[in-house]
Amino acid sequence: MENSRQRRGSNHNGKMQKGAFYLPPEILCEILSRLPVKYILRCRSVCKEWCHLTLGPQFINLQLSRVNHQLPQLILKSDHKVDLQSLLLLDTEGCNINKIPFKKMSCTSKRLNCLRLMCSCDGLLCIAADYLIQPVIILNPITRESVILPSPKRRAYVVSHQIGFHLDPSSGKYKVVREYRNMNSLNRDEGSSFEIITIGDSSWRKLSAPPVPIDYGLGAAVYWNGAFHWKIQERNDKSGDNCILGFNVSDEKFYTISCHVRFGSSEYDLLVLGGCLSLVEHDVHLMRIWKVTGTKDEGYSLSFHCTYDTCVRWNKYLHYSVICQTNADSFLLKVSREDGENGPNHWFVQFFPGKALYSYLNIPGLPSRFRGVYFKPSFVSPKAALPCYS
Repeated sequence: MENSRQRRGSNHNGKMQKGAFYLPPEILCEILSRLPVKYILRCRSVCKEWCHLTLGPQFINLQLSRVNHQLPQLILKSDHKVDLQSLLLLDTEGCNINKIPFKKMSCTSKRLNCLRLMCSCDGLLCIAADYLIQPVIILNPITRESVILPSPKRRAYVVSHQIGFHLDPSSGKYKVVREYRNMNSLNRDEGSSFEIITIGDSSWRKLSAPPVPIDYGLGAAVYWNGAFHWKIQERNDKSGDNCILGFNVSDEKFYTISCHVRFGSSEYDLLVLGGCLSLVEHDVHLMRIWKVTGTKDEGYSLSFHCTYDTCVRWNKYLHYSVICQTNADSFLLKVSREDGENGPNHWFVQFFPGKALYSYLNIPGLPSRFRGVYFKPSFVSPKAALPCYS
């Protein structure tokens, strides 16, 4: 009987561990990586072995591979002055919000307060200003680590600033691309300026881009099929055949996508729907969707896909943007309503075009004004690519 107890209390190396069962590290990694991030953080307090295990690259890569196969969450930043001390991690399925305070993050809360969420990749956020080209911060809100990218020698005020941030699959390094237009280049026919930096490099590099103006009402660059994309601003005096500008992350070359359609004065969303790069037009009560077809080798083009009647007469006081297509039958929308001097109020709804129905999402703690991006919580360190960490 005593020998039986001893065998049950031994670990895989045959050493006694005070009567407890111990698993090999690879099996522990498999188990812990399946937990939600908040529980993994708690597990780090269980013992030194678990803490060391979850800080290792094997575990970080395994957890990231699992979260990449899950539905992304949204991370929000309030635009309301009284609530600028935290990021908000939103689960739209469970309709709940978890706050991530700024105070323990390595960059100052004052710096984060005045910046905007641009985009995310692998659990890392890219945060920057709308009308300044510095600073640009890469932040993991879960681990609270951050990297401030090198600043240019000049302090440029801009009328638009859109950023793309993603992993270059060919090099395994993260790259940041930004598009901006200076205050002194307001002519619609003048092109935007583009710069790129690989995290760990000491300076930004200028990119030679086609002389096309970018529509700066769409927010950040959209990543799809290995490239960033921006909607080209339509010109009044030209044919406007090319409506999307693309930039391949690996070979760092630009290309354009033609549409052969004249777009009017409606608002547009450029995003990925059902795995396809799509352009969504909001024309009063109609939602029109175009999708990009073709291949990289043969070339891309924009083709009309479908029209939905939203049954609402949208205008400058009440409008919406498409967040994502939740399934084949519904879309998640962010609805905005202007409220006089108080600015817009925001909320989320599910739109079911086949039934012409809307379902309001009652989310406790949702701020009245916010901006958000897709987010998949991870333990990837933004400092991993820096020279001192390599």
